[in-house]
Amino acid sequence: MVQGRGADKQRRMVEAAALLLIDEGFAAITHRRVADAAGVPQGSASYYFPTRSSLVATAVRAAEDLRGRSAMSRAEALPSRRRSPDDTARELIETFFAPHVDERVVTARLDPMLSALRDPALAPIMRDARPRLLAALRVVLDRSGFDHVDDVDLIAYLIDAALLNAAGSGEERVLEFASGVVGRFLDHDRR
Repeated sequence: MVQGRGADKQRRMVEAAALLLIDEGFAAITHRRVADAAGVPQGSASYYFPTRSSLVATAVRAAEDLRGRSAMSRAEALPSRRRSPDDTARELIETFFAPHVDERVVTARLDPMLSALRDPALAPIMRDARPRLLAALRVVLDRSGFDHVDDVDLIAYLIDAALLNAAGSGEERVLEFASGVVGRFLDHDRR
């Protein structure tokens, strides 16, 4: 019985860590915050994840798994119909940053992802998650009338670059800016 409770606590902490990472970034991944979000005693987080690095690695793995599952669910739920380049771009961005995205996407999501890619312990997790995300983007392109776009990886890089550029230039509406950039690429690629 204790083993079952322990597994449930650990599962709740993993889920909480993933959501904290997605919503708030790396700063939110502390033993205290994860335990509070999971509704377990603080000592439980330290027991199951003895170091912050083990907690962070677990959070990244769980967040990327959630992101991949959510991206594909979102893409597969998208009705097939011809969309404008800008509408398709917005769908691509929202899918790429599933389960949800808002104007804080650069600070809360993209910066932590880039940091994880630079960390030798976390980079393999990020690389392993990428094919699922690219597959979801492929579905969005196909269902939006852009099945002729061959380089889905380039689209993903363009999304990241457009979001970073928007944030760096002080744009308040980073999603709109990035959608416009990706939309221009899709429109150009259509010709």
